[in-house]
Amino acid sequence: MQSTEKKQCVSLVPIFANLDENELTKLSQKVTSRKVSKGEFLYNFTDQNDTLYIVHQGQLKNYQILENGEEQLIRLLGPGEFIGVWSIFRTKQSHDDLVEAISNTEICQLTQQDFKKVLIQYPEISINLLQQLSERLEVSEQQVATIAHTSVADRIISYLTSLIPEETMENKPISIELPMSRKSLASYLGTTPESISRGFKKLERQGMITSTSSKKIRINKLSSV
Repeated sequence: MQSTEKKQCVSLVPIFANLDENELTKLSQKVTSRKVSKGEFLYNFTDQNDTLYIVHQGQLKNYQILENGEEQLIRLLGPGEFIGVWSIFRTKQSHDDLVEAISNTEICQLTQQDFKKVLIQYPEISINLLQQLSERLEVSEQQVATIAHTSVADRIISYLTSLIPEETMENKPISIELPMSRKSLASYLGTTPESISRGFKKLERQGMITSTSSKKIRINKLSSV
């Protein structure tokens, strides 16, 4: 990855949005790059948890392995999204999750030591970081509440609603593409692929959605079922 690409990589991240061109250049000089092939893991359980990873191109899948051996999807990461920030705030030096490339992916990475220096030098980044983490926490809390208290069909509705752009007019049909497979969506929503399939079929029967492919969906209307 050339220096200009490293600069572009860090500029994609919202927490660095307040940095000017010169500051972005200085930050990019601390960054190293890495290519992760599809199916390859970004790190293993035994690796040290001391690095911030930023996606430049491609897509990563972050998940945990449950006691029964099944995967619990935490989130998908695309360009400009990051993982590993908790390593800055805790002393635990091993991972309790996995990150797998679901397409050929290029990342840039920043060590714990260098990232701490950046936070000290640019306090506004700390504010941006707290905002990003609070948003993640809010999404996680909503996900837990949704899984605990709603039907699979309603979980699908809640998820599809989160994919609709804010500027979209209400009650106007819109076509979207799922960012993950239905199997991964089942893991993310805390259910089985079979239940997800039945949930989508139920929404189709009620005229709320129209599936044009496994990932492409036309949303006609969404309401609780």
